[in-house]
Amino acid sequence: MSARLSASEPTTELACGTCASKAPLLLEGLSSAGGVSRCLACGHPELYRQKDFPKALGISIVVIAAVAAPFTPYYASLFAAALVDAVLYWSLPERLVCYVCGARHSGFADVPRHPRFDREIDERLKYGQRAVMGKPMREGGTANAPEPEH
Repeated sequence: MSARLSASEPTTELACGTCASKAPLLLEGLSSAGGVSRCLACGHPELYRQKDFPKALGISIVVIAAVAAPFTPYYASLFAAALVDAVLYWSLPERLVCYVCGARHSGFADVPRHPRFDREIDERLKYGQRAVMGKPMREGGTANAPEPEH
C-alpha cells in the first residue's frame, strides 16, 4: 500500500489508492515533537528525505525547454529551465518516504531528522543477506542518522 500522509490532514486510518482497502494509522510512529520516527503506514523505522515535488512537472519543464531550445538564442530555454529548477529546489519543502512501503509523509516536524536516500539501506531491504556491502543496519532505523557518504 503506497500512501500519502500529511500532518495537515489528520486521520486514524489509511485507504489504499488502488483497492480502497482500509488500514489503521500507526500513531506510535509520531515523536513527541510532532515528527515521524517510523513509517505511519507500515511501522518500519527506515525512512529517507526527498523534495516534495511532482516528478511529472519536473519532466515537463525539461521537455518543454528541450523542445524550445533550437528556437531560443544560445539555447536560453535550457538555462531558464535550470533556473526554474533551482528556485523550486530551494523553495519546496521536504517529505519522508518509507523504504519498505513507499508511503510519503509530508508536513510533519523535522525532529527526528532522517538522512537522504541511501542506496545501501535500499539494497539491504530489497535483497537481504545477498546485499553484501560492509556496514550493518542501524539499530532503531534512520532517525537522527548521519547523511550517507556518497
